[in-house]
This record gives sequence, structure tokens and C-alpha cells, in this order.
Amino acid sequence: MNTIEAHTDKSDYEVYGDFLNIKIDGEWLDEKLEQQYPGEMYRGTIPTLLFAMEIDAESKIVWKRISTVLNTVNVCPILMCPDDRDFSCTIIVAEVECLNDTVKWRRMGLDITKDWQAESIGSEVKWFEKIPPYEFSKDGYLSMIKAFEAQFEIDRVAWVIKSREFEK
Repeated sequence: MNTIEAHTDKSDYEVYGDFLNIKIDGEWLDEKLEQQYPGEMYRGTIPTLLFAMEIDAESKIVWKRISTVLNTVNVCPILMCPDDRDFSCTIIVAEVECLNDTVKWRRMGLDITKDWQAESIGSEVKWFEKIPPYEFSKDGYLSMIKAFEAQFEIDRVAWVIKSREFEK
């Protein structure tokens, strides 16, 4: 069984601050991808579960598909380019299957969907052959999601406060 956790990470880029990131088996997910696919610029991608997503409809898709609805399979966007923070740039997806006590990421890949509608994300994927499937305990997976939910709310409140200050 694999482990999945949310931990604070330092951005690979000076213009961005620290952020909550995904670790699988003790390694940052973006770095695992870069190790297997060097030069593809997967290192430095950030989780789609962050408040940082630019388009609300896209964020809603992520949260809907990451869920743990029993006996479902969803293609969920999990990592994105930190520059655009939407589905228009690099999007890494996972095929997520929820079973009784486990959540499987059956495969991961690069989204190549040409339809720009938020609901279409994951309809065309170049699956990564070098990335194995992952199987997580449902408790560990839910703990990771709860950490992102808490950080999402912290970031949302901070944004509201900044917006109010800007309006003054």
C-alpha cells in the first residue's frame, strides 16, 4: 500500500511562495514525474486542489472528481502549471477509483484535451507508461484531502481580506 500526504513545499520558482503539495511514498509527486520524464517540465507543477485555481468552474471539477464516492472511477486533474493556474496549460490527471477501504490511482497522464469546456478535462490523455498505479488507504487519502480543504479555506479568507483592503 502506498502513502499519500499533503505537506508544505517550497516553490521551485522564486516568484511563488510556499504551498501545500502532494507527497506519495515520501516523495513530491511533481519530482517523481520529473524523474521518470526528465525535461518535460513536470517539476514545479502545483496541486489543483489549491485555492490558486483561476477559474471557479475548473476548481469545482477538481473537487468533484477527487472525491471518494464508492465504486466510481474519475479522471481528476491533480497537478497544474503554476503560471496559468487553469486547464489551459500543463495538466496532470489521475484515474481515481474508490473502493471500500482503498483509493487507487490506476494511472496518471498528461491531459491533451482540445475541448476547452471544464467538464471535458481528462477526455483525452497521454497516459504515463513509466508511472505505476498507486493504492492508498481511504483514511490516508481522506486525510490528504482534508488538509487541502483546510488550506483552501485559509487561502480563500486571506484573498477576501486582501480584496477588501484593495477596494479601500
